[in-house]
Amino acid sequence: MSNYNRNQGQGGQGYITDSFSSDAGPTKKIVNHTLRPVTIKQLQKVQQTYSDGDFKIDGHPLVQVTFVGVVRGVNRQSTHHTYIIEDGTGSIDAKNFPSDDEDSPDTNGIVEGVYVRVVGVVRSFNNKFAITIISIRAIHDMNEITYHHLEVMLLHPSGSGSGMVGVTSTSHNNYDQPMTTSTGNVGGAGGGTEIREQIVSMIHSHPDRTTGVHRQEIINAFAPIIGGSDAVRAMLDTMVDGGFLFEGDDEDHLMTTY
Repeated sequence: MSNYNRNQGQGGQGYITDSFSSDAGPTKKIVNHTLRPVTIKQLQKVQQTYSDGDFKIDGHPLVQVTFVGVVRGVNRQSTHHTYIIEDGTGSIDAKNFPSDDEDSPDTNGIVEGVYVRVVGVVRSFNNKFAITIISIRAIHDMNEITYHHLEVMLLHPSGSGSGMVGVTSTSHNNYDQPMTTSTGNVGGAGGGTEIREQIVSMIHSHPDRTTGVHRQEIINAFAPIIGGSDAVRAMLDTMVDGGFLFEGDDEDHLMTTY
C-alpha cells in the first residue's frame, strides 16, 4: 500500500445524471453524459465491449468520470500535460490539453504532492485505455475526499446483487450537510449501502487502525443483520474489489482506503 493519506478527506462533488439521445432514428447512438464518481482501481478494471465500443463499469456505460487523489508526477510538454495521480487504491495517468490562454499548472497549484479533483473523459488511444482531463483543480477542503468515496460506495453494486444506488440529493454547494440517499433499489438486501457504510464506520472506530479489523469480527457483527456469514463475506469481497477496503497486516485483516 502506498503512503496515500487516506485520513485527509471529505466534502465531495455530486454526480450528474443528464443523458440524452437523438430522435432522428434508431440508428443514432445514445450519448451518455453521466458523470460517474470512481476510484482509480475501478478505472483500472474498466472493460471495453469491443474495439471502439463503449467502456463499461459494473455493467454500465462509462464516459465521464470524476476522481480524487494526490499528484505523484507531472510531465509537461508543449501540447499536453500528463499527471500521475494516486488515490490509495492505485495510480493512473491522465492527460490535459490546455488551451493557449489557460493558466499553467504552476499558477493553478497543480504540482506534485497536491490533492486534486479530476473530471475527465474515458478514451481509447491506440487500443489503450486513457483519461483525458476536462478539468483539474486543487482540493482545499480535505472533507471532499471522504465524501467522494461515499458517493462511489453509493453507486457501487452491493455484494448481493447488481443494482445501483442513486444519490437523490447531493449539492456540491453544501458539502457540510448530510447526504440524502436512496437505498431502496440496492440489489439484494435492502439497505446494503447502509451496511457498507456501517462496516467502514466500524473499521474507522476500531482501537487499532494500523492493523485493521479481522474479517471474522466483521462477519460476526453483521451476519445477523444481512442474512448470514456468506452474505457478509460477499459484501467484503465486493468492497475490496471496488477499492473501498484493502488487506492490512494479513489477508484476514481489513482497512479502509480513506
